[in-house]
Amino acid sequence: MDEGMATAVAGVAGMVGAVFGGGLSGLFTKRAADKAAAATAQAARDTGDRTVRAAIEGARRAGFEATRHLELQTQHAQRDWLFQRRVDALVDFMEAYDVFARATPTYYGAIENDTERDEIRALIGTAQLGVTQAHFRILAFGPEHLRNPSGAVREALEDYTDALSNWDRAEEGRTLARRRLGLHVRDAGGIMAQAHSDFIDEVTAYIGSAEAARGSTG
Repeated sequence: MDEGMATAVAGVAGMVGAVFGGGLSGLFTKRAADKAAAATAQAARDTGDRTVRAAIEGARRAGFEATRHLELQTQHAQRDWLFQRRVDALVDFMEAYDVFARATPTYYGAIENDTERDEIRALIGTAQLGVTQAHFRILAFGPEHLRNPSGAVREALEDYTDALSNWDRAEEGRTLARRRLGLHVRDAGGIMAQAHSDFIDEVTAYIGSAEAARGSTG
């Protein structure tokens, strides 16, 4: 090969080397850039996933707290509602009994003196019905430990009413029988008064303990 040919070959080789060398360098650079971009994208996805998971967990916890708060509010509202129903029933029971207790001496006197008593009978009947209705509400709403005491008052009140009615219907001429019926009225009235006193003690204790419990729970 002469000097001119060698020079030409060397030039071509240099051009090829430059072309291929530049191509490989560009290829490696592109691959490196792609890897960097992929790593950046993966990091972004990981960060995004963690952010999303954190957001989901935060929302879940917030939802749980909100649900728990709502449940507590509901429980408090239910307790308040039940307590008020109980108080209403107890108050109605005691008010009806009070009407009955204030009316019966008048009825007693009317029987003794044989005076008009239709109106007082009607008032006593209405009061007795009020006691019965309130008693059934106590049975429905509680509290359980007041169901029997209220039932005892109701039964004693009915016995007293029956004793008064029997005394009222007794024939005037049967003095001994009327006297015995009159004594039974007094005995029945004493039993009723004691049952009512016991009931009032139970109610007072219940209201006090219930109010203390409501105060301690806010």
